[in-house]
Amino acid sequence: MNDVLDFQEGYVSTLIGIMLLLVIIQNNRWRFNDNRRENTLLLSLVVSVFLACILDCMVFYLDGKPGAFNWWFLYVANSFMYVINIALCCCWLAFTMEFLVAHVSKLQIRVMGVVVFITAITMLYNFYDGSIFYINEYNQYVRGPNNSVLFWLAIGLIGYFLCVYEYIVYKTGGIQLFPISSVVGPLLVGIVVQMFNYGVLVIWAAAAVSITGVILGLQNEMIFRDNLTGVYNRHFFDNINNIIKKKHPFGLMFLDLNEFKFINDQYGHEAGDEVLKTVVKLMRKVVGFSGTIIRYGGDEFIILINSEDEQEMKEYVQNVKDEIIDYNLESGKPYNISVAAGYCITSLEPDKLMEAVNVADKYMYIDKENDKLSFY
Repeated sequence: MNDVLDFQEGYVSTLIGIMLLLVIIQNNRWRFNDNRRENTLLLSLVVSVFLACILDCMVFYLDGKPGAFNWWFLYVANSFMYVINIALCCCWLAFTMEFLVAHVSKLQIRVMGVVVFITAITMLYNFYDGSIFYINEYNQYVRGPNNSVLFWLAIGLIGYFLCVYEYIVYKTGGIQLFPISSVVGPLLVGIVVQMFNYGVLVIWAAAAVSITGVILGLQNEMIFRDNLTGVYNRHFFDNINNIIKKKHPFGLMFLDLNEFKFINDQYGHEAGDEVLKTVVKLMRKVVGFSGTIIRYGGDEFIILINSEDEQEMKEYVQNVKDEIIDYNLESGKPYNISVAAGYCITSLEPDKLMEAVNVADKYMYIDKENDKLSFY
């Protein structure tokens, strides 16, 4: 092909992508051995992009070389990379949702699955009509008349991804640390450059750079995360005035587990850890995008709610308690979980924030005295 870069130039960006991914795999084995869903999704991204980089090199090498095997390989490999490009955008969305709020709705999973499935069917049909691409009689890859459709689909998915992120930031009141620019920037540049520069191989290298940026961002964020539950920690809370984007009133909820020491002593620390993770899961279910959960101490949690309505705060407290009661009825555990909670409305200025913690803590102790549940 006249418009394809020469051998050396064609490989450089993709080989850089491969090296970046190998470094990521080597230095993040501990993360990928963790069975949290966000880490599983991140590993899927790394493996998929690594495979795509390898295929990209093989396709570039075999392009224009004669032989029936080469013709079939070029068709299958290029089709696979088109599908994985769309799947990559969907996987980024799922990873971001899982990391930020530990929840990807069934509807979102179905929609993403349908998008990837339709892309796969399109590539199968492309074998007959060549509208996306075809391999000519010289075993050369040639873009079809509708080739840009899948590029625009990928850009559309990235746009949707940005909208979801901005919605989460809006609902939480701006309390987010996720390095969104590290994800979107390199990926979007790679897609646009490859779409408008036929023969340039940058999209998978850009995806590798995107993953590298996210890994670096996650490494920085680890100091603000509680290792056991995955929610933010006390260090995050102490620095929140430097993190928050918007200065406006928030609802602050202070929760403490009742008789947590009894569970630890009677059933062991493993059971205690499970209780903490369960309570976080139930709190996330209640507050969704609207709340930021912080593990303030051993069995103490703070939830910052993007609301200044006291009635709404009261409903959040009751909903958390109701979810825990429902869990107790269905869990079959030899103990019951319960929490005491207090709340107030505050700004996130340092002096007022600590004053609000003390106020909510006082109301929490009143609630603890008035509303104890049996644990055994």
